[in-house]
Amino acid sequence: MSKVEQSYSAHSKAINKNGKFTSAEIPYVAFEVADENEALTAVLAAAPATCGDLPLDSVEIDSRENDTTFKVNAVYKTETSSSDDDDDDDPEPTVSFDCGGGSKHMTHSLKQTRAFGTKDAGGAIGWNGKSGSEMEIAGVDIPTAQLRETYTRIMKLSRISTSFKRNVAALVGKVNSGSFKGWSAGEVMFLGMSYSCPDKKSTKVTVTFNFAIQPNESGAKIGTKSVSKKGFEYVWALSKTSAESGVPKAEVEAIYVDQVCEYASFGALGL
Repeated sequence: MSKVEQSYSAHSKAINKNGKFTSAEIPYVAFEVADENEALTAVLAAAPATCGDLPLDSVEIDSRENDTTFKVNAVYKTETSSSDDDDDDDPEPTVSFDCGGGSKHMTHSLKQTRAFGTKDAGGAIGWNGKSGSEMEIAGVDIPTAQLRETYTRIMKLSRISTSFKRNVAALVGKVNSGSFKGWSAGEVMFLGMSYSCPDKKSTKVTVTFNFAIQPNESGAKIGTKSVSKKGFEYVWALSKTSAESGVPKAEVEAIYVDQVCEYASFGALGL
């Protein structure tokens, strides 16, 4: 049975220039849940409908601690229609999408045919034919798609405070812990924010938010094996050599899926 506890290790609140609270983010921990959906549902049921005068706006996955434990943030916000400070902001960001070419490094092929010789490379690309500590696999760089999304939003310059910039900077290089703009958790990396304007005369600016997209894979191939990975996780293989009738053979001994990027909620971006 699921269990929800409020976490007091960290929380955030924001006020406007009139001293009125405009947002709050209260962290919870959901225990003994089957998946992200059950964690969100459990926290939604446990979180109060209001925090002071702020209504509950959403609940968002912050991180997965283990198979049955999630950190979830309850987000409280003022209604956009009733906030005087937001009247001049563009309520709907514009978006652009780009899919270009890039490359990725592969050490094992999807399908390998031995055209000559007796040594079996076992799918390893650029194997030097040696065994033990002398074994090396060079691999090869191959073309791959690189997906990017850019959101632009008109914001009041007064809202882009040093505190806001710090929160944005802390998200650079992190990956979405929950669904974001139609992409599933693990598929979107925040690359940064930018804007430019005259230092003294501007009151509103066009702010650009950049993201890299890497779709999740349910059947990533390593030689003849298939594994599931989130978009920005890294998959690699450990190879070994054996011998058949005295002829060296390379084969995949183990496959690893590593989380190399931190997960975070992108709610602070206001998109």
